Amino acid sequence: MNTAIRVNHLPNNCLSHDHEYHQLVIGLSGRAEFEIEGSCGQVSPVKGCLVPSEHTHFYEGIGSNTHLIIDLPRQHPLLEGRMTALNRLFDSPGYFNIDNNLKLFLSFMLKEIDAFGNDPSTSDFLSFALMHRLHERIFRQLPPLQPTDRLTLNIDRINHYIRQNMSDKITVAQLARIACISESRFHLLFRETIGLTPHQYLIQARLKEAYHLLYNSSVSVNDIAAQTGFTSQSALTNAFKKYYQTTPGQIRRQH
Repeated sequence: MNTAIRVNHLPNNCLSHDHEYHQLVIGLSGRAEFEIEGSCGQVSPVKGCLVPSEHTHFYEGIGSNTHLIIDLPRQHPLLEGRMTALNRLFDSPGYFNIDNNLKLFLSFMLKEIDAFGNDPSTSDFLSFALMHRLHERIFRQLPPLQPTDRLTLNIDRINHYIRQNMSDKITVAQLARIACISESRFHLLFRETIGLTPHQYLIQARLKEAYHLLYNSSVSVNDIAAQTGFTSQSALTNAFKKYYQTTPGQIRRQH
């Protein structure tokens, strides 16, 4: 998959989905409402939204609207090597302000897309430039961690909380409180320590527990979905298939 940039109208009814690529949404005219993992906000000409891959999000356009949408593969060269720092933009869902300088840059982007929209190199260049400027705006106020300020992550405490609350909705903010770390610092430390985002780790913990129950119990798949925090049997099946390349029903029949 290549970087894709497009201008779309968002429908005036509430829809939801997730996808295997990161997404950046910016309002050009009108507005839209977004909800990503419990984080609600509006996207408009003064506010944009960062949607990490595999995060279910709800969205609804309000009246007449146009939005700039950028789809970025997780394994894109822009997010590897020296550019790895840009991954921080997608550590968690978030909203960002669009200042006057960004508006000027967006105007330039739209003209380039109109002229060279079919050129993948142009899409990559424009996407990188925009993400770089966003990274500077979002993270430049955060002081770097110094060796004397090094925090440690008590993963046993986090795992215990996840096990005890497996059937409930668990937010990253709750996990950060359990770890006694601010949410922004928690995201960075968790990824550095575990190699996954907190959301990815939580989904894997739910799926591993579901696999254990499928293998070692006669509990119905629907009940297992409820016990492991999935909203429905189909939600469990979809996530299970992505992670294990098989379905809960196939595991149950095998074991």
